[in-house]
Amino acid sequence: MAGKSKTNVSARAESKSVSKICSLCGNKVEVVMAYSPTGKKSMKRLCCGN
Repeated sequence: MAGKSKTNVSARAESKSVSKICSLCGNKVEVVMAYSPTGKKSMKRLCCGN
C-alpha cells in the first residue's frame, strides 16, 4: 500500500476485491465475525485449521 492514498476509493475497492489466499494450502481465506461471551466482536480468518 506504499504510495496509495487512503482516500483513493477505487484503489481500496480493488484491494478488497482481491481474495486473500492461504499461504499454507493455497485456498481462499474466509473472514467471519465472531462474538465472545462478553459481547466483544472480532474478525476471524478461517482456513485449513488456522
